[in-house]
Amino acid sequence: LESLRSFAGLGFKDCPDEWDAPFKPTGGSEYFFWPLLTDLMPWQHSGVQAKRTWPIGATVEVLRERWRQLLAASDRSTALKETRDRKTTSRVDALFAPSAEELTSIARLDRDAQPETIVRYGYRSFDRHYLIADNRIADYLRPDLWHTVSASQLFFASQFSQPLGSGPALTTCAEVPDLDFFRGSYGAKNIFPFYRDAEAKYANLHPELLSILAAYHGQPVSPEDFAAYLYGILAQPAFTERFHGELASRELRLPLTRDAALFQSVAVIGRELLYLHTYGERFAADQTWPPPTVKCLKAVPAGQLPENFNYDGVARVIRVDSGEFGPVDVGVWEYEVSGLKVVQSWLGYRMRNRKGKKSSPLDDITPTGWNSDYTSEFLRLLNLLTRTLALHPRQAELLDDILCGSLFDADELPPVPPQWRKAPTTHAAQGSLDV
Repeated sequence: LESLRSFAGLGFKDCPDEWDAPFKPTGGSEYFFWPLLTDLMPWQHSGVQAKRTWPIGATVEVLRERWRQLLAASDRSTALKETRDRKTTSRVDALFAPSAEELTSIARLDRDAQPETIVRYGYRSFDRHYLIADNRIADYLRPDLWHTVSASQLFFASQFSQPLGSGPALTTCAEVPDLDFFRGSYGAKNIFPFYRDAEAKYANLHPELLSILAAYHGQPVSPEDFAAYLYGILAQPAFTERFHGELASRELRLPLTRDAALFQSVAVIGRELLYLHTYGERFAADQTWPPPTVKCLKAVPAGQLPENFNYDGVARVIRVDSGEFGPVDVGVWEYEVSGLKVVQSWLGYRMRNRKGKKSSPLDDITPTGWNSDYTSEFLRLLNLLTRTLALHPRQAELLDDILCGSLFDADELPPVPPQWRKAPTTHAAQGSLDV
């Protein structure tokens, strides 16, 4: 602006013609020549937004009791926590019925009626909860996501409403994720289903990406190969540290190597991370769970939910009331996803005075105490994070190698056809998603 002497000296450029293109200048570093994640995976979606907290819980039993208490309540409206889009009288279609049949409203349900289903739910990065997946009690269940669920589906998540902070730039889960899955807040249109269909026949990838990669690499590249490469590059703190300034643009771009050997080296690590971060639900045929390094040294009292937790850096132990888990490195305790302290958040949701706002009297129905499933899941979390931290140095080395080599430019990919940015229009009938 300081160089301008008159309005006539101001140059103009056409704005991007895509409907969701940001109205902002393009950066000048090499980062801004790489392909956008939103072009490599053209269809992105918002996660589930229930608009009430009680349909989400850490155990199936608690959710079943909350549902029973909803139907037993003298005032179902208060128990439900009515919103503009969901009232006890709302008439909505079933989420899972193949013919979209209308459900009986909450106001008219018999006391012994059952919800549509209760399923595993991607609540926060690395934190699996359960959800009453019933269209009558959640404002925005995002049917398009549920209609792509399969034993092969992956849901990737990042953050675009705010600049990325420390930790990985991308996380994943095997379950349909929450709106705020990535970091517990600022959720928006930041979920990337890896497949567009429940049969896992059509990957959510740029239609010419794999053929272009295969031509340069001299060998076929499968959708799963690309998913592993993507995750091996972006699911590490070295990426967000190195490109902290560029990520202020809220554009997530991928350095895509032309080197087939480097591509495969990254994909090997990416496959292991995808296996770990989905709790062994994906890529299980190629991986084995690492030997546990963290163990339960002293059981958490089972009589009631714990009230406190802390980390002893000298003893390398996490204490949950009088229970103890160790040895735990400080890096595991402090592991974060853009401000979300993963281990501390996981524990916070399972305390007697659990974190988060209450939406209804039904939120007061909680587990009676810490159980063996909590212990098992917590140990899996601590051990998968321990192994994840062990992989980060190699990921950082490979990132350096890739940045020193030849990379694809964004303009080497043709423009994304508009229809590829939209949700699929047809879905096959779904199998049972019950727990």
